[in-house]
Amino acid sequence: MLHREKVEMSVERRVLSNLIMSTPLLAKCFKAGDPSMFESTMSRIVATWVWEFFSRTGDAPGQAITDIYRQRASELKEADADMVYTFLSSCSDEWLPSNIAYSMDMALKYFRLRALALLSEKLNRAVQMGDVSAGEHAVADYVKPDVKKSTKVDMFRDASIISQAFENTDEEIFTMPGELGRIIGPFIREDFIAFIGPPKSGKTWWLMTFAVQAALQGCKVLFVSLEMSEPQTVRRFWQMINGKSRYGEEVAWPEFEDMGDGEKFRIVDNRYQSEKVETDPGDIAQLQQTIRRVSRTGDLQVITYPSRTLSVRGLEAELKDMEVYEAFVPNVIVVDYADIMDLGSGNDERDKINRTWISLRGLASKIKGIVATVSQTGRETVGGSKDATENTVSEDIRKVAHVTKMITINHTPEEKDRGIVRLACNTNRDGAPVNDQVVCTSCLAIGRPYLDCKLLSAVDMGREEEYTNEDDDMPARSSGRRTGSRGRR
Repeated sequence: MLHREKVEMSVERRVLSNLIMSTPLLAKCFKAGDPSMFESTMSRIVATWVWEFFSRTGDAPGQAITDIYRQRASELKEADADMVYTFLSSCSDEWLPSNIAYSMDMALKYFRLRALALLSEKLNRAVQMGDVSAGEHAVADYVKPDVKKSTKVDMFRDASIISQAFENTDEEIFTMPGELGRIIGPFIREDFIAFIGPPKSGKTWWLMTFAVQAALQGCKVLFVSLEMSEPQTVRRFWQMINGKSRYGEEVAWPEFEDMGDGEKFRIVDNRYQSEKVETDPGDIAQLQQTIRRVSRTGDLQVITYPSRTLSVRGLEAELKDMEVYEAFVPNVIVVDYADIMDLGSGNDERDKINRTWISLRGLASKIKGIVATVSQTGRETVGGSKDATENTVSEDIRKVAHVTKMITINHTPEEKDRGIVRLACNTNRDGAPVNDQVVCTSCLAIGRPYLDCKLLSAVDMGREEEYTNEDDDMPARSSGRRTGSRGRR
């Protein structure tokens, strides 16, 4: 379980700190809120400076807020100056929100609650004074705080809006590397992702790869494990992060070899002596420091539950707890896996699973981020005799309707032995779909289900055996095996 250290940061202070650091957020909320709406004296003072700075420059003050304090502190009462100093002394780039959409929802909810509280105060005063007119005027003057929402786009005149639609980097959260990213496409806000494959096809490994890639690209990631214990999950993640084996053994290491024209490749089966994973706390801390520097705002937190003990509602409560006590708001949530959550009451297992998947899709919308999970495919795909497709998903075909991307994982028994896996994605919200699979080389002994990848159409897999996939006419599987040697990495 997570070990929490309480961080005292009220919703008001989180809203204010986000507005101090983020120009896009302040621009969206500038007319929805007002410094007078903040409850505490300290927040009203700082918010006034923020609103004045934005009116003058068009930017959020950021670190300049401390310079403003030094210039304006003499205007304040001593007690107020002390409170402002205490708040701003912790100002840092860590205040910059990683999820603008989520932070905007938080700010708007706060402003709406405050607007209602101020209205209530006016009404109570009017009632106590018996002033009907004042009370009615207060109700008539009430305006719900909201951001300006565009109602139309002129496709022949609004050049800037059209340009932003193609350059909206805030919508795209991260991508997988290489040809894998080309096949799957970018992951965007409110995506609900599912990896599917036969039992023991490496689905959890790919979920973990998904989580690590997101964190290294600056996302705040929560990985929820319902299958493995905390030590098992931690070991897998740490090996994946540093690419070393648990015991320092010799490992299989398949590689793509150029066949001479730079366009076609074969797979060569090599081996090399791996390094043993570091277990000394000092060595671990040093690598962690490097990872934090590389990932910038990225973070990866792991939480474990026994299977069938965590519901989607329970997960939402956990998220709220983390937000309040740790100021940790993930924009990527990975659940391993949805079908073994606490599905709630009811006799029909399929309906309960369907409701859970619908709820997870809704969670992606609530967090303005990504939710990912896995599902097994039916018995006809066990053993690799037939490829897993969207049509072979287990339990309930309605799962397909709820996801925005479904990624299939396949390998024959021989490919599994060689560390070869094929992935495909038939759904791609933006861009033209790539009608191909991607071939990935892997080495699970060092925690890496992904070493390198090529499009299947560019890989000579051999022609001795034919695919038995009834839905696609794909190239033949490999029945050959190459051997080679590899020096120590």
